[in-house]
Amino acid sequence: MRKFVLFVFIAMINVSLFAANENPLKEEIRTNIVKLLGKANFKVEEEFKTTVDFLVNKKGQVVILNIDCNSPVVCEYIKSKLNYKKVYNNSNQSIQVYKMPLRILKS
Repeated sequence: MRKFVLFVFIAMINVSLFAANENPLKEEIRTNIVKLLGKANFKVEEEFKTTVDFLVNKKGQVVILNIDCNSPVVCEYIKSKLNYKKVYNNSNQSIQVYKMPLRILKS
């Protein structure tokens, strides 16, 4: 019984360690995406909220899958700033798909 409890305890620690290691990766990717987007080079008349579906390939590059937005100018801006830009350095990672909400403020 003691061995079983010890096994369950060790398994829980391992699961929590793997879960804890995933968040810094997402935060690093999000931080790099915000830096890449920078300040819009066009006049924004109203605040836009959009969702970007993308994946990070094995080379650490962003590949845009879908942008849910109403303005073609905003969509093209996001695509031009992010598509195939490198956001992560580790080539050991498998391909991961992310969904990120974006908000472009009025300028």
